[in-house]
Amino acid sequence: MESEAQSLEGTVPQEPAPPASPAAPAVDTPIAKPAPIKPVLSRRLFILGGFWSVLGLALLGTLGSPLDFMWPRRVAGGKVAVPVSKDRIPSPGSDPVPIAEGRFFLLNLEAGATPNGETTPGGLLALWRKCPHLGCTVPYRPEFEFLGRKGWFRCPCHGSTYTREGGVLVAGPAPRPLDRFPIEVKEDGSIVVTTGVAAAEKGSPENPGNTTPYSA
Repeated sequence: MESEAQSLEGTVPQEPAPPASPAAPAVDTPIAKPAPIKPVLSRRLFILGGFWSVLGLALLGTLGSPLDFMWPRRVAGGKVAVPVSKDRIPSPGSDPVPIAEGRFFLLNLEAGATPNGETTPGGLLALWRKCPHLGCTVPYRPEFEFLGRKGWFRCPCHGSTYTREGGVLVAGPAPRPLDRFPIEVKEDGSIVVTTGVAAAEKGSPENPGNTTPYSA
């Protein structure tokens, strides 16, 4: 009995365990996913854009120069003095020299009879590059052959053809030869050409005889 009592005395009473708390309900929250990034320029669109860009540049390079020649040009009505240095003046009998800033060709004729039959004292002649027909820009074509010889001014719009030695009309619908601009020779051998509608002199078959003497 005594030992049993001792046993009971040494035993520590234990508190009852607290009741378990109810489990929290599970929350099923979906995870947000980023939207797929769409390409700004699709591969197909990129290839098509490159194709049309290359094609457009090719057409511009091919047709740009001819269209520039064929487009009617207008020169300002007021007179404009265009200086031409001595080194730009062609030698007697050589091909005409284009003076882009004045929109004219500069000729230096040799004295005597031209292949077309006109007589010239020789000297300088500034021919307006505008066709008297509809105003198209007239180029000089050294390779063009007509009437048995090469080298003519020929309008690309309607085929008006003018002589190399004075811009005299020989074929086409133009009403007259190429118009002229007056020339002033300076002491240093340079010249000044007065351009503009108000300064232009109407072209005529006497163009080769209306030269400005030049011996520099």
